Parts: sequence; C-alpha cells; structure tokens
Amino acid sequence: MRLAVTTVLAPAPPDLAAAREAAARHALPFVARGAAGLDALARAAEADAFLVLGGHSTLWVDGAEHRWNPGMGALRAKRLARGETSTREPFLAAAGIRPGDEVLDCTLGLGADALVAAEAAGARGRVVGLESSSLLAAWVEEGLRRLPLPAARRVEVRRAEHGSFLAACPERSFDVVVFDPMFRHARAQAPVFGLVRRLAERRPLEAGALARARRVARRWVVVKDGAPGWDLARLGLAPLPSVRGAKRLYARLRAA
Repeated sequence: MRLAVTTVLAPAPPDLAAAREAAARHALPFVARGAAGLDALARAAEADAFLVLGGHSTLWVDGAEHRWNPGMGALRAKRLARGETSTREPFLAAAGIRPGDEVLDCTLGLGADALVAAEAAGARGRVVGLESSSLLAAWVEEGLRRLPLPAARRVEVRRAEHGSFLAACPERSFDVVVFDPMFRHARAQAPVFGLVRRLAERRPLEAGALARARRVARRWVVVKDGAPGWDLARLGLAPLPSVRGAKRLYARLRAA
C-alpha cells in the first residue's frame, strides 16, 4: 500500500514543517495539501493512504479518516502519573514493570500498553514498541509525538517483525517482553480496532517466539489475551488469577 504524508487544510507553519520532517523520518513522499480533498489528492499523487498531520496524527485509508488515539492508555498513564498504585492496573500487575526498566512491546498496536509501560518505567526507563505494519508504525509514532504526555516521548517505535527482532537481540537485553495478539479475534469494540486487525500482522503467536523472548528477557515474558483466552490455551499458558468477568487475561513466563 502506497503511503504518503500530507497536512490538514491550511496548516500553521510549525505543523507544515513537522509534517515534512515526519515524511523524511519515515522515508515517505510528502504531498502538499493545498485546498484539495484527500480523494482528489490521492488520485493526483497515486497514493493509497495518507498520514495527515497537524495537531493530531490521522490515517486516511479507504476513503475514511482515522485519528490516532491510544484509547484508555492515555487515561491509564495519567492515573499512574498522579501517583495511583500500579496494583489497580492489571497489565502492570502482570508485567511487574519497575522504574528504570527496559521493556520490549512486541505487538505495539495502537500503543496503549507501551504508553502505560513508559509511565511505569519512568524517565530512566526505556520502552521499545515493535510494529510490522509500516502504516501503523508511522501513524502511532506521529500520534505519540503529538500526545501531551511526557511518557509518550519515551516510547521508541520500531518498524519490525518481532520474530526477526528477537532473534537479533542479545540475551537478557530487556527486563520485560510483552505480547498482545488479541486483535486477531473480532470482538465488539470501537471501529478503529477493526482497522488495526486489518493492517497488523495476523499470524498467530508461536511457541518459538516465546522461546526467543524468554532468551531476551531478564525477568518476564507477558502474554495478553482477551477472554476466554483462546490464544493462551493454544500456547499451553495458564492465565494469572483475575477478577470475575475480566475481559483481559494475562500469562507470565520466567526468563530463560
């Protein structure tokens, strides 16, 4: 799919400069917007999709605009920043992320868990988020750059497939490695999750990836799944105890 970068209509000079910088950063063509609609602009530029940048990061694809939003991830990060205990955050309770930790999120998606991990790891920590889809990686990275939360600037987005990335990583190079393959299964969720499922890697998580992740982790590998936990069962993983009716389940493996 041919992706290009453009701006909102009548962008302010800083937004125009930022869009040009983003195009260079992602090695994508920049197309001046002018007064054109995106459909006409796409035909003229022979583009299939646009990353539309201004105050927000918007992905235009299939004739529709989708503004990037980390969903509850931003609220969860804000609560942590205000000092709320991480024990109320199921993801952090499973991952056990500490200040100064290095975290590898192998399935970045919209970046919600990576954002929470960056807040928990703090200014001395590091969070790397992997996304194999070039569209999703660029959309999410530019959204994080525009999100007014300090933790958002601490998420390093890498356009990479997790199997190859893990194979190339030195042993014990991250404290915690995280997988979230739950978007493979359609559920009653916001329409943007359908877009993520369509664009993201759809191959199921494999036992070999878990083995490589255990080699790379210093403490834990965490696997997230939606209830009732089909992927966890397929991988032979037992979910951690959770509250009755929980929509998210987590399994944890010790580092090798």
